[in-house]
Amino acid sequence: MNTNPLQPEEMQLFRSRVVIIGFVIIILFSLLTSRLWYLQILNGIKYTEFAEGNRIRIVAQPAPRGIIYDRNGVPLADNRPSYQLQLIRENTPNVETTILNLSKALKIPYPSLKKKIAEKQNQAQFKPIVLVEDLEYSRVSLVETYQEHFPGTSIVVQSRRFYPHNKIASHVLGYVGLSDEEQAEKIPKNKRSSGQIVGRAGIELIRNEELIGVDGGKQVEVDHVGREKEILSKPVNPIPGQEIFLTIDIRIQQLIYDLMKGKSGAVIVTKPRTGEILALHSSPSFNPNLFASGISQKNWDRLVQTSENPLENKSIQGLYPPGSLFKLVTGYAGLHEGVITESSTYTCNGFFYVKGRSTPFKCWKWRQGGHGVVDVQGAIKESCNIFFYHLGQEIGVNALHDYATQFGLGQKTGIILPNEKKGLIPNEEWKQRVKQEPWYAGETPPVTIGQGAIEITPLQAITMINLISTGGMYVPPQLFLDQTKEVQPKQLPFSKSQLHLIRSGMVAAVNAKGGTAWLVRSKKLIIAGKTGTAQVIGHKTLANLDEDERNQKALQNHAWFAAFAPSETPEISVVVLIQHGGAGAKDAGPIAKQILDYYFTEIFDLSQQSFRDQLNHAFQQEGT
Repeated sequence: MNTNPLQPEEMQLFRSRVVIIGFVIIILFSLLTSRLWYLQILNGIKYTEFAEGNRIRIVAQPAPRGIIYDRNGVPLADNRPSYQLQLIRENTPNVETTILNLSKALKIPYPSLKKKIAEKQNQAQFKPIVLVEDLEYSRVSLVETYQEHFPGTSIVVQSRRFYPHNKIASHVLGYVGLSDEEQAEKIPKNKRSSGQIVGRAGIELIRNEELIGVDGGKQVEVDHVGREKEILSKPVNPIPGQEIFLTIDIRIQQLIYDLMKGKSGAVIVTKPRTGEILALHSSPSFNPNLFASGISQKNWDRLVQTSENPLENKSIQGLYPPGSLFKLVTGYAGLHEGVITESSTYTCNGFFYVKGRSTPFKCWKWRQGGHGVVDVQGAIKESCNIFFYHLGQEIGVNALHDYATQFGLGQKTGIILPNEKKGLIPNEEWKQRVKQEPWYAGETPPVTIGQGAIEITPLQAITMINLISTGGMYVPPQLFLDQTKEVQPKQLPFSKSQLHLIRSGMVAAVNAKGGTAWLVRSKKLIIAGKTGTAQVIGHKTLANLDEDERNQKALQNHAWFAAFAPSETPEISVVVLIQHGGAGAKDAGPIAKQILDYYFTEIFDLSQQSFRDQLNHAFQQEGT
């Protein structure tokens, strides 16, 4: 047999190749061994923990959001059980049959259910798909009773925000919604699950961090795809969010809501000596429950496209000329500047002429020949324009601006609610800066009676009224009951005797014959009040319109009424604004009267002070 043995040169080459291959194999095994040593010895503990992390999961349980109460412990923002219908495809023998049965039984369009499953097509089979959010309890019972017809489905109970009083106090409470990425990053890690729902407006937004609770949860063992296999430890219960008590009295809010139905405007009720806000209403209001489950596009469009803007908080964001309410500022300014005294008078014949202007300014009583001779208290009582035209022209717009600012007008009050507007009190500097024009003499008379470029919010109006009622004692507006004890009243540099003259005029406006607020008088207590009717357009412009144009709602006057009672020891104050609502005396005044009557009948006991004593005190000169 011929074996053809290798030649010496070939044998040497073969041996070299074997050596090289062996060397390469040794290197590879060395690298593998070193890698195993690195993973198992050097970093063994680290990767053991990683492996455990893949096997053990913490399943968070959201905490209920903190409850918001009124001053008497009545829940204003609560939580309720919400039933979620889920389907797990892994447990569903025939998905098509299940959703078809659900569609027929629950009266839900089949395409809607089909779409929700299609959207989760790439999701793991064992993970639940939410078919219906916030399912009605009657439908929940149906699913659970006939579970055999809906294999793979389950009902999961979750906590959902609930506002038991619907539209009442909605602008104070605000509403909630799903958190976005920016908000989620700011939420502490132990609140991430509970913080999926966050405040979007009002108190819900301002106190969001306190209202979010601390997550609970459980430690579970899962398989390699994340399916839960076993609970490994005792679950940790979630800690509910902080409870919050407001100064609001829901009984007064309910009354105001009923009185303002069909009207646009704002009503505020406060305790002047403590700053507590008993009611803060903006009309029209909205139902925050619409947001709790995720607001539909249809409902959102309806809210934002309505001309009366129900989402706007008119109490702090609505800007309006104050009308005759501003006469209180002008009157005090005249007294304090020494332009007039208690006994000073002007004669009102219905007209007021400004040099260089051919058309006179008129008093609202010009057709009857005016008010005759009036002093400051009589001018407030009868709301005489001519008196304040004379007075304001001597004071000047710059001084009026300064006094108005002292009364809190044209500046933010500092209330905790977001997006408060500043308003505007004009002066010469403002006119030059904004319009690059000097201030003309004919522009001052309208400002003296709260017309022209002047704009304030209803909250600023009640701040002014509270300063008058307390003799210049300022307390910032309060919405949180636990903070009222911490607030220290501050005596502002007002003359108490001069404020008393203003108050006496307000008492006469309500309780003396001929007063513009005579309709508001009460048989139970002495009310001090001031009417205001703010023009939207001037008389001259209005006269050039036809009847249909004049009757447009947008051109109607704003109706104001501001009051406090009892007049000498004020317990509460009220400001009513009806947007395009007519006249202060006949439209806004009666609403304030019903609020005052309710408060002193149902809430506050007046028995300790007789009506006659109140009347005597109201018209006595206050010592200073």
